[in-house]
Amino acid sequence: MRKWILTTLLLCIVPILFFTLKNEDIIVKPSPLKVSSGDLWHMDLFSPEMNETIKVDIWTPERYTINKDYPVIYMHDGQNLFDATSTWNRQAWEIDSVAGILMRDSIIPPAIVVGIYSTDTTRLGDLMPEKPLQYLQNDTIKNFIDMMCRGNYRADEYLAFIVNTLKPVIDRNFSTDTALISTSIMGSSMGGLISIYGMCEYPQVFGSAACLSTHWTGALGGNEDFPRVMRGYLTEKLPQDTIHRLYMDNGDCPYDSVYTPYFLEMVALADSLGYKDERLKSAIYKGHAHNEKSWSKRVEIPLTFLLNNEK
Repeated sequence: MRKWILTTLLLCIVPILFFTLKNEDIIVKPSPLKVSSGDLWHMDLFSPEMNETIKVDIWTPERYTINKDYPVIYMHDGQNLFDATSTWNRQAWEIDSVAGILMRDSIIPPAIVVGIYSTDTTRLGDLMPEKPLQYLQNDTIKNFIDMMCRGNYRADEYLAFIVNTLKPVIDRNFSTDTALISTSIMGSSMGGLISIYGMCEYPQVFGSAACLSTHWTGALGGNEDFPRVMRGYLTEKLPQDTIHRLYMDNGDCPYDSVYTPYFLEMVALADSLGYKDERLKSAIYKGHAHNEKSWSKRVEIPLTFLLNNEK
């Protein structure tokens, strides 16, 4: 009798702890990171676009069920989103805690967050928008960015990985709402740059983007050249319809204070291109610095903006 009970318990528990994705040779297992709400899963997914394996965490909310379709937010620097004890600076966005409270209080609907890990040696080149660089003429800035990115620019491949490899895996194996207005992309600093770039390059995939403490200077603080080519790119490529939505913010402490004039220019540009009212939200947060601690303090605002798109 005891053996039968133990066997039954194991059969019930094991499928919860590990599962193989449908029609794919990929194992999803519980992440060793600690979360305060919901469940965190981890998988290692090979990217043919980048020719390497990418670490990915998938956070599902409390009472997640296959009987409901959930909006999805794709976030960069996935290793910094959930558990501060595992990060290099002992800070995290605390997405699980903040989103859990917002969902518990019915401020936002339940959603899935997909965190894509970055790698120190390739991060800058992976998140640096490639197409605007073609119009950069200042050799000093070009050389600095080239040194910073080690001459290895992969932003287009990185976005192609998200859209063509990762998203299909998520949609096939988790209960997602695939509608344009239910798919968002969000990040900070260089992650802010790649988020707005991602919505421009794939307007049919990402209905909204959230860009926190965006590294608008691209390279050296205070240079005018990279912001100029980004303005030109956004003027041409930012989706100009009644659907896409954009969140942008900034702190007023270093390094964010350096970005402030360019942040204000980009907000004005978005407004001039039709991003008004409920389609654009922007703010400068006093006392907020360029780190996860500050982003965690205000991430409830972009989460609410992205997920309450029906308003």
